[in-house]
Amino acid sequence: MCLLFVYINPSPKEGEYKLVLVNNRDETYSRPTKPAHFWDTGILGGMDVEKGREGGTWLGITKTGKIGCLLNIFQPKDSFSKDGAGRGFLVVNYLLENISGIEYGENIAKAGVYYNPYHLVVLEPNKHSYNLMYFNNNSNAGQEFDSRFQGFGNCPGDKPFKKVLKGKNELEKIINKYGKISQEKELVQELHAMMQDQEKNLPDQQLVAQGRGHPEALVKDLSSIWVSCPYVNYGTRTTTIILVDYSDRVVFRERTMKEPVTIENVEWDVSEFTFQRQSEL
Repeated sequence: MCLLFVYINPSPKEGEYKLVLVNNRDETYSRPTKPAHFWDTGILGGMDVEKGREGGTWLGITKTGKIGCLLNIFQPKDSFSKDGAGRGFLVVNYLLENISGIEYGENIAKAGVYYNPYHLVVLEPNKHSYNLMYFNNNSNAGQEFDSRFQGFGNCPGDKPFKKVLKGKNELEKIINKYGKISQEKELVQELHAMMQDQEKNLPDQQLVAQGRGHPEALVKDLSSIWVSCPYVNYGTRTTTIILVDYSDRVVFRERTMKEPVTIENVEWDVSEFTFQRQSEL
């Protein structure tokens, strides 16, 4: 279970942000992962190093400001196929290829590779701000959004979990209050607080439908923005914030559990990268 919330300012003014993005990565606590760093390829992000999945990622950004984020779709018990290709490379390949999101989605469809259900959200800089598109298994044609606030979870885009709607509304409140560059410290604090919310968002019939066959207690615990399910070795491990301001200054901030994760005594790695977005050649 992962969450992605995005604010895009289509006409940013001096002192404002073009883009505010916040993501929670939910994963098994034992899955080996490298914290965010600049890869040899120029991608900035964490890296999956699980055997057979090495080199993939759930969220990354390039020095030119392209962003890709992967969210898996929560499935009924026993629906997951072990034969599915590693989905983390969907993000990596998008960031490395010098093509548009629309072209990339078309290429995925043509390749005919089997993946377990997913969302791929891509963000591309435009003349004034950002474009956002997302793709999934059912349609790689790509859907473009023009709304300023968007939320994505482990659910179909047209059938959001309650926590997705809650997070989207909370992001709007935070931006309205702390959306200026001069308030960056407060903005980051509020975004982290939002993503650490452990309140259960129930009842949620969509979550129940997708969780068919899973233990009732697990499905309930998955209804919160911050997930903690130590009894199945699973929960929120990483929160990432990406800010792009009016002058194309990029801030990438990650807060992630140190490995090996000991859930009774969690230690945290916090890293922050700041750079000036480069123009496409």
